[in-house]
This record gives sequence, C-alpha cells and structure tokens, in this order.
Amino acid sequence: MKKTDTKNRPSIYQTVTDRILSSLKAGVIPWEKPWKTPRFTGGPFPCNFSTGKPYRGINVLLLWSSDYSSPFWLTFKQAQDLKGHVRKGERGTPIVFYKQLPEPAERDGKGNEEDERAPFLLCHYTVFNVEQCDGLTLPEIEQPTTAPEIDEDEFCEGIVTAWENRPDLHLTSPSEYRAYYRPSTDSVHMPARSRFVDAPHYYSTLFHELVHSTGHESRLNRTFGDNFGDELYSKEELVAEMGAAFLCAIAGIANEHTDRNTTAYIQNWISKLEEDNRLVIHAAANAQRAADCILGGSFEATSQTVERTEEAESLGVAA
Repeated sequence: MKKTDTKNRPSIYQTVTDRILSSLKAGVIPWEKPWKTPRFTGGPFPCNFSTGKPYRGINVLLLWSSDYSSPFWLTFKQAQDLKGHVRKGERGTPIVFYKQLPEPAERDGKGNEEDERAPFLLCHYTVFNVEQCDGLTLPEIEQPTTAPEIDEDEFCEGIVTAWENRPDLHLTSPSEYRAYYRPSTDSVHMPARSRFVDAPHYYSTLFHELVHSTGHESRLNRTFGDNFGDELYSKEELVAEMGAAFLCAIAGIANEHTDRNTTAYIQNWISKLEEDNRLVIHAAANAQRAADCILGGSFEATSQTVERTEEAESLGVAA
C-alpha cells in the first residue's frame, strides 16, 4: 500500500490560521460576529445539529466566519443517520479537536502508578451546515431583536454583577477617558457610561477589560505583556477581543460597526497571525476559559457533558 505523503502537508495550526487570515483579508473579523443577523432558535453559538452541543474555542470562530445563517452543523454520517444527506458538490468546513494519546502508566518506585496526563494531539474533521443538506427537519428561523438603545442593559449587568470573583470596578469617574485593566490593583477602569455612543459599545468594551482581568494570578494566571505591541501584549489583546465577543454573543448585543473595525486594526491581526500560526487557536482557548471564568461555569455547564483536561476542554468540539 502506498504511504500517504505528509511531509509537505500543512499543519492543522497553519490550516486554521489560514482560514482566519482569509476572513481578515476579506475585511471580516470573525470574532466580531454581526449578532443581528437572523438565526435559528438555539442561541448565538454554533452547535452540532445531531447532539445539540455547542462548539467551543477556535471552532466558534471557524464556524462564525462561514457564509451560513444557521448555527447548526453536523458530519456527513450524522446527516445520513437523521435520514437526510449532504447535497452533492457541497464542500465541508474543517474544525479541530484534541485527541488524547495513550500513554503507559509510570510508577513512582513504590509500585504505585503516578497520575500523569497523557499528551494530546490536535486533530481535525469536517462538518457541514444544515443549509448544505436536504431531508432534515429544521427549526423555525428566529428573527433578530432590536438591541435596546438605553444606557443600561439588564442581561449585561447580570453577567457583570453575578461574577463573585470580579475585580474592583471603577465605572463612574467623570474624569476617566480610557478603558483599561490594572493588574497591580486588580481593577477595571472605564469612562462614564454617558461617554459611550450606545449600550453595545459600552458593554463590549467592559467585557474586553473583564476578560483581561481573568488573567490575574488569583484567577487564570495568564502572563501579561509589558509594552504595547510586544508579543505577550498582542496575545493578551487577542484573548480579550475573542472573550468579549463570546460574552457579547451570550448577552445578545450587537458588536459591529465599532471604531476598532478598521483597516489598520485588521492589518495588525493579519501581521500577528502570519508570524505565529498557533496564536489564534491558543488565544481562542484562553478566551473560552475567560468566558467560563466570568460566567462562573454556567456557560461551561451547558456546553460540556464530559470531563476533559483544561486544554482539551477549551478547544472541545460538539460532535
């Protein structure tokens, strides 16, 4: 049997990064999903149509960046099992997951097996949107609601106030003109609410800073960069961008047409992703952990039904 030549095959990290780069170069920021588009009932996150489980981490961004309005995806075989089929000629969308490799147990010299985690391998498989299929019974389309044009959003406020381990919040200062998180005092600082053009801009900015705060040593203990533009700073900014997008999706607020959605902003991420093809996957994993941290595990409880290690959990899939 002829062996498959994998020497020149691009890595999964590179394949995923190329997908995100393609969206950015087309002027689309995949973690700034236009939440106002029509969607099927089932929430803002893509999920597996067969199992009902939401996708997580980088898979959210990979599926968000598609051209389909339905959040439901499934494998070729799952479509057949549901008495439907993928239409001839349709191209699938690759998503990723971590597979735990078998590893022989090691002994500590006293005859006892040491509890060590087996290594994980990043793998991929292909899913299709239900809009690419025939013969499936689909739920009705849920029309988007209008974001409340008021200064305070009850759902967003609930996310913030329900987080028991949140940092100190300084949100009402009339002299504050910047939004930032200060690790030394574990505090989030924001301009007064009245300075923002609308509620979505305010809460997406607040969520961005709250995601930064999850990196504090008392929470997820991420390493922050020291200076604007350095490698660690850029990685942390990407985590905050994606984490805020996840929280905006959960809250159901619009997050489009912001000042950050500019050519310069997009070009910055294109440059960073071209330098490091692992950046986007690792950032999405940390963003998922940050969202779970802020929501106190409530989001995790609805999207996970099996126990995994921290890395596999953050990049888990739903099939």
